[in-house]
Amino acid sequence: MHPKLPVMYTVNSSSGSHAGISGYKIDAARAELALINTVSAHGDGPCAVSVDRTGQSVFAANYPGGSVAAFGVNSDGSLKDNASDFDCRKNPACGELGPVSDRQEAPHMHCVTISPKNDFMLVCNLGEDAIEVFPIAPGTAKPLGTPTRIPCRVGSGPRHVAFHPNGRWVYCIHELDCTIDLYDWKVKGIEAPMVLRAGSTVSLLKPDTPMTGNTGCEVVVSDNGRYVYTCVRGTNEIVVYRAGTGNGLLAEQQRLSCGGLIPRYIAFDPSRRWLVCCNQGAPGSVTVFAHDAATGRLSETPKTFEANTAMFVAWV
Repeated sequence: MHPKLPVMYTVNSSSGSHAGISGYKIDAARAELALINTVSAHGDGPCAVSVDRTGQSVFAANYPGGSVAAFGVNSDGSLKDNASDFDCRKNPACGELGPVSDRQEAPHMHCVTISPKNDFMLVCNLGEDAIEVFPIAPGTAKPLGTPTRIPCRVGSGPRHVAFHPNGRWVYCIHELDCTIDLYDWKVKGIEAPMVLRAGSTVSLLKPDTPMTGNTGCEVVVSDNGRYVYTCVRGTNEIVVYRAGTGNGLLAEQQRLSCGGLIPRYIAFDPSRRWLVCCNQGAPGSVTVFAHDAATGRLSETPKTFEANTAMFVAWV
């Protein structure tokens, strides 16, 4: 969502000339979307889009394309066709591919997460086991700076990151080895080194659960910073963790079924009374769990709504 205008941005997760980023005007009274315009994603398979907090720049991650693109925004919310991009397939600053041959055969960009002060953007490079930290300058001719590369564990496949409300900690969920890590976030001028906290790695799986067929997916931090929520595809679970006061280290609190197959995305509604899970596996569904903000716990039995290939949810 644009931070000031009734405009939503989406990815068109296709390839070639059909790979694009679209802007839609929202008619709240009629619950309708009207296409404003579509621009090239500057890479195949865009999978994530975000808007900086001033609404001047839109950023997109292209998964099979291995690139990140930044777009200017006009006063009506339409996208300028003037993207600048960073393509890991062509950039010598990028590193070696990970060892998982069927998943890390190329750089794969996943997520474009804006830092709390709107000065950096974090992009998980699943194919190269790294987090690319870009300085950003929204609204300028060059909104993307040169990234700092934060190496992750070999073969881990970083997927998404989430900031703790204190602005000093970042949680990263890894798709390929089903883990979550805690990083300390320390900005120094135009560089923002992330330092992996020793001993912070937590497995998303129960002990003795085989890795085959399971992948980590989404990570969400509660507003009060006391709880971290994740979902796992394969075991089809949501796992809730307590975040240690003062250190942010995670301890499992609750594990429950997502209520469907292949949970793709989880998010809180604006009231934080409900956690919504999008299950993309057939038959697709959206499951809604009651959320107790004080204890962090979710209801064991959700309300279920049919939804074909549910991928994402946003409140407008």
